[in-house]
Amino acid sequence: MSEIPFVPPSKPMMRPDQARDLARSYKALAEQLAEAGDNAESRRLERDAQWWLTYSIALAQTTGESE
Repeated sequence: MSEIPFVPPSKPMMRPDQARDLARSYKALAEQLAEAGDNAESRRLERDAQWWLTYSIALAQTTGESE
């Protein structure tokens, strides 16, 4: 007979507000780089900002937090 080990429920690695703050930071840095003329890096950071914002929304929906 095989035993199933107890696996506690996983906990998110961060809170939704932390992910949102990261998204805002990436967005601000992307805007600064766009003003400096580094458009390729600016676009990459815009994508990163969008990913973190989407992740923060998903965390808020799955953890029940609305912060």
